Amino acid sequence: MTKSLKVIYMAGGADYTILPLNEILKSSHELIHVYTKHPKPAGRGKRIIANTLQKFLEENKLPHSMPKDLKSKEVIDNIKKMKPDLILVFSFGHILSEDVLNIPKFGCLNIHASILPKWRGPSPVQYAILNKDNETGYSIMIMNKGVDEGKVLHSESLAIQDSDNTLSLLYKITNLACNSIIEVITKYSEGKLRSINQNNNNVSYSYTIKKNETYLDFNEDADTILQKIKAYNPNPGAKCFVNGELIKIIEAKKEILYNNKEPGIILDKNFLISCKTNAIRPRVLQREGKKPLKLAEALNGWKVSPGHLVKNKKE
Repeated sequence: MTKSLKVIYMAGGADYTILPLNEILKSSHELIHVYTKHPKPAGRGKRIIANTLQKFLEENKLPHSMPKDLKSKEVIDNIKKMKPDLILVFSFGHILSEDVLNIPKFGCLNIHASILPKWRGPSPVQYAILNKDNETGYSIMIMNKGVDEGKVLHSESLAIQDSDNTLSLLYKITNLACNSIIEVITKYSEGKLRSINQNNNNVSYSYTIKKNETYLDFNEDADTILQKIKAYNPNPGAKCFVNGELIKIIEAKKEILYNNKEPGIILDKNFLISCKTNAIRPRVLQREGKKPLKLAEALNGWKVSPGHLVKNKKE
C-alpha cells in the first residue's frame, strides 16, 4: 500500500499553478500547506490584488501563507513544525535556502518548464520561443543549492507550434506534467525511481526578462519581432509607441513585403508595420489604460494613419 506523504506546495500564483495543486488534492497524499507569492501593488492605483492561486486557496479554505522572506527564522521554524515529507515547487520565483531544502524527509522537488539542462533559470519558456526552438517540455528534479542543477527524476517533451505563445505553452507543459507528477512523487518516495545527473556540457541559461527588452525595435526582421510578441504574451507584453502612446501588441502575424520599406512605418489603414525585412500586422493590441482588443475594435475611433512611425521609446 502506498504511504501517504505530507506535502507542502510552493507556487507563484498564476492560473496554471493551480493544476498541480489539484493533482495533490485528488491523490492519497496529504496537502499540509501552500506557500505563494506575497501580492504586490498593481495598476495605476497601485491596488493590492490577490493572485489567482491565493483566491483559489481562500475560496477552498486551504492552509496557506504568503511570506515576504522565505529565509526568515519564523518561516523556516514554521516549515520545520509541519514536518513535511516532501515540498513540491512550481513556478515559485524564489530560490530556496539550504535550511528549507534540508527540512523534508524526501527533500524538495521542482517542476521546471524545460528539458534540463537546457534553459535553466527563471524564463525557460520565453527563451525557447525567442530562440525558435522546435520543442520544449518539463523536468521534475531534486532541488539542491544550485539554480536548476539538481538530479532529474522525470522529463517529457512537446512540440512548439507556430500558434503558441508563453501562456499557451505553460498550460500545455503544466497539463503534461500533471499526468505524471503524483506517480513520480510516489515512486521517488518509495525508492523506485532512478535520478539522473544533468549533462553540464549541454547547459544553457534563461534570465529574468528586463523591461527594456520588451520594447519592439522594428529595425529587426519580422520573424524576430513576432517571436518576441509570442514570448512576452501575456506578461510583460511586447510594447511600442504610436504617436507617443504606449501600445502592447498581444498577437500579430507576419506579412511578406516584396519591396522593403523604412522600418517602423505604418503602411496601411489596418496597421501593417514595416520591419527590417517583411512586416507584421497586429491581431490583438492594448492601448494605454485600456483592455486588449482585436485589431478592428482597437482601430474604431482611433486615428492611426499610414506613414506614422512606430517607435521603441517615448520621445
